[in-house]
Amino acid sequence: MVLKRLYVLLMAAWLCAGVVSAAPLQVSEQLDILARTAKAENGWFVQPTQDKDWNKWHYAVTDLNHDGNLEILLAKAGSFDGTQELRCEELNEGKWTRHGGIHLVGGSHMPDILTGEEYGQFTVLYDAQKKRYIYLFTETIMHGEFEAVHTRYALWLNGVLQVEELGFSTWQLSGYDGSVKQHYYLPRWRATSTEGAQRISSKRYAQLAKEQFSNSVEQSAQIKWIKAEELWPLVKNSKPYNLLEDSFAVFTKSTSTGDGILPHT
Repeated sequence: MVLKRLYVLLMAAWLCAGVVSAAPLQVSEQLDILARTAKAENGWFVQPTQDKDWNKWHYAVTDLNHDGNLEILLAKAGSFDGTQELRCEELNEGKWTRHGGIHLVGGSHMPDILTGEEYGQFTVLYDAQKKRYIYLFTETIMHGEFEAVHTRYALWLNGVLQVEELGFSTWQLSGYDGSVKQHYYLPRWRATSTEGAQRISSKRYAQLAKEQFSNSVEQSAQIKWIKAEELWPLVKNSKPYNLLEDSFAVFTKSTSTGDGILPHT
């Protein structure tokens, strides 16, 4: 009888420990883990010895899905040469390890999230039915002085970072009379024929996000990117905590629920 009661008590303690270990750590603890593991083995900071273009990388701390587990976002500027990259590594619940990856939905291409007038500024949608937060941004690629392609993307975190191209527009400025030609399209991979992308109206283009993610409420959000050159001296001295904390503070403030639109889990 005594052994049975002891077994029950041990099992209860083990289960309680399991529940506690599964809970997210405090924000300060998670930031400390990120700060200490930046240049460790399999660290998240891309060092000069790992990439000759290491200074094109940017970093930000977020909680995209609002589950209490922080992420480190990594973005590499490319745009003109096609070397752009985007990564997201989320801290595992109550652990020191990170996991992550990226899934390009359909035929979506790797975006350059660091371009365009919206650099760091996002529209965020909350899909209550699927309980997910969707972040919208526009990639802008210039082709010379008078032509550009603007591509609208949506991203959300679901195990790995999901990235979906919603549509794109072409912009051309005439050098003769200053007139502007702008056309709007669905992604080429959504085309019903092999001749090219389906052209749509400007009105539909503006509604693509609502069309794809219906019944979502909208709010703005901000991600504060930290340049690699700014972060590297602190990483070398194991002192990037304050910059990481500041990055996360900007994200948290911009997605606060003061207006009651977006719930936090």
